Amino acid sequence: MTSKATKDIITGKWGFKSSNSKSETELEKYKRENAALKKSMEEIIKGKSKMTDTERNRLLEKILALDTEKEKYICRLGEKEKEIQSLQDKLKTRNKSSDVTSLVGQLEEKTKEAERREKLLNSLSEEMDLLKHNLSTVTARCSELENRAITFQLSQLIIPLNCFFFCRWQISLKLPFHLQ
Repeated sequence: MTSKATKDIITGKWGFKSSNSKSETELEKYKRENAALKKSMEEIIKGKSKMTDTERNRLLEKILALDTEKEKYICRLGEKEKEIQSLQDKLKTRNKSSDVTSLVGQLEEKTKEAERREKLLNSLSEEMDLLKHNLSTVTARCSELENRAITFQLSQLIIPLNCFFFCRWQISLKLPFHLQ
């Protein structure tokens, strides 16, 4: 994996580019030189151009220097990655503590709401008990009045019936005398 691919993965992973533009420019310069050297190395291998031993040694030294620089930049990249990770951890910790504070606030709010609802429930229960008591009192009073009304109606009914039967009895007594 090349260092550019590593950098692209890190850039894509965290969504930002590093601000170290000077080192990026140098890295790009070395990459281009490395690519040019590899191309000329391939040409030498294929036999397209003849190279002397000194040129070959200079080229190998240049390749070695570029590889050393590449390794150095990979190490720097790893250090930056660790630094980014530690900053992200700090950010998460900070967010967690603010989340905890927020959750504690919400918990207090919900506790107050629950206490208020409990008071309201107790108040409604007391009111319901009072209404039940009043209902039973009113029901008893209604039953008493209904019993009185039934008794009164029966007495009112008995009097006319008594009169009716009394009148009939008297008519039955007088009727035979009248018929004769």
